[in-house]
Amino acid sequence: MDKKNVVLLSESNFAFKNGITQGLKNKGINVINLSLGLTPALQNLYELIRNYQILKNADLIITSSNINDTLFYNSLELFSKSYQIINWLHKELYFLNKKILCFLFPNPQKWHNIQCSKLVYALHKKLINKYGFNIIDLNEYYLKKNLYDFIRRDEAHGFDFITREIGEK
Repeated sequence: MDKKNVVLLSESNFAFKNGITQGLKNKGINVINLSLGLTPALQNLYELIRNYQILKNADLIITSSNINDTLFYNSLELFSKSYQIINWLHKELYFLNKKILCFLFPNPQKWHNIQCSKLVYALHKKLINKYGFNIIDLNEYYLKKNLYDFIRRDEAHGFDFITREIGEK
């Protein structure tokens, strides 16, 4: 059986070696990790264009940027910039004609404008539905289960064992 190729296109939550990368590798999956910490959708778009052939040959692309999309455009006045870039990224992912899995991570409430965070989250959900991408919505899950106080290994990142287990499943 051929090894499946999964490309990670995300922010720091996927850059940790003991997180989702390790979970996927534990299942015998070839992982190409293009994630970079502290980066919004603009960086993912850049990596998509720069590494187009790698993504075109992937069996699955897993992406996330909602936390840093909020952080970098953390005001209602700047939301239009974030809106344009997030739309562009989702459109380009769609044009790859690949299986896409989008993660929506919980936002650290401490640093984010709550209104802006809700807009960015809603925009990602709208585009995920529009393009028919698959979704793992950790933000919604944590809100429903009232887990926001228990999700962080530090002030900005979730526990990597959570994404590792998701990768294994």
